[in-house]
Amino acid sequence: MRDRGSRLYPASATQESAMPIDLKVARTERQVDDALWLRHQVYVIDDGKFGGQPLPGERIVDRFDAFPGVRNVVVYDGQEPIATMRINLENELGLPAAEHFDFSAYRARAEAEWVAEGHTRKALFASCGMLAVRPPWRNRRDVLRAMFKVAAGVTMHAGATHFTVVVNHETVSMYRRLGFVPLAERFWDPAVQNDIVPLGGTSRGFFEWAFGDLPSTALDTFRDSFERQFLRAGESVFHEGDSGSHAYIINSGEIRISRHSPEGDELTLAHLGRGELFGELALMDPAPRSATATAETHCELITLDRASFLAQLEADPVRVRELFSLMCRRIRSLDDLATQLAFANADERLEFALRKLRFRGVEDAEAEGVMVARGGPETLARIAAVPEEAALAFLNDCRERGLLDFNSREIRFTG
Repeated sequence: MRDRGSRLYPASATQESAMPIDLKVARTERQVDDALWLRHQVYVIDDGKFGGQPLPGERIVDRFDAFPGVRNVVVYDGQEPIATMRINLENELGLPAAEHFDFSAYRARAEAEWVAEGHTRKALFASCGMLAVRPPWRNRRDVLRAMFKVAAGVTMHAGATHFTVVVNHETVSMYRRLGFVPLAERFWDPAVQNDIVPLGGTSRGFFEWAFGDLPSTALDTFRDSFERQFLRAGESVFHEGDSGSHAYIINSGEIRISRHSPEGDELTLAHLGRGELFGELALMDPAPRSATATAETHCELITLDRASFLAQLEADPVRVRELFSLMCRRIRSLDDLATQLAFANADERLEFALRKLRFRGVEDAEAEGVMVARGGPETLARIAAVPEEAALAFLNDCRERGLLDFNSREIRFTG
């Protein structure tokens, strides 16, 4: 273990994390300090900049860290900080990128285009920089993309319209994919001990990249406060009885929701996939979690914390309307499930569980009229609280009647 003040972190890490990877907008003193420490650890110790010798305090800080509007995204593998980047909003003293390149020509052109488009409010420039990633995690492109998506949410919330950045010449292609355009050839900057390239871009292009393929949910209006989490198959998002403070949207992967009966049996309530929302009660109710959420596959989750939710709800109550409708549907669904488990026989529970899976299915893009639901006999058995052999026999009977086909991973409804 490595002692960093009063904190202990693993001395090394592997690419395959044994714990969830969380992406946070730094809100606590410790999270901000982690961002400053990461800059020093990556630039000086890992990459050997500035002579490779530790600097006083083992933190890298500049005057832009003290200005209003600064935000830091920090990534944690378990408890260890592994990556960070900084977002600055323009103020009367400018932006960090302008310390390294004269953006005046680009700014004049961008502001003129903004006015020509009919906008009445003044263009607001922002800057993303101080990107620092520990070496073992640099090939996690999914994590890097998620960092920029969190940054896009921060700048969207602040109302940014344009961006100016200066970046390591080796990362230009990545910024191009985000919608940024190089404004000059690479040049050596002694202040950062590297060849850099200045780039500019509009919020329109950046936000479209970040949110254009985002699944639509009842939390759409809160996307400017989204954070991210990555899990491997078998890892738990939360357990029944845990205290909760976040809601989750599945961006990729599959999540199983389960709980235990009074007799101690595990009951599967749902198998969820991309675009589906869970854990939303924690946004308004601090009571313990009523179920367990487990990653069935490698997952990327979008998260929203209660503090951000309540702050935005207070500012704009209309945002919550769709969420209330979703909660009402969930409560009715759980009431139906409880009734079936309490009073129905095995065949009736299986029929109910199959209808539930079909309702949650999606239409097959290549076969008109065919609905596909995640999960096979094991999933059906868990929902219906019957032995897997009974679920398998039930599905085989349905198959013989031409109602469906199935395998261990999915059920295809054809009739």
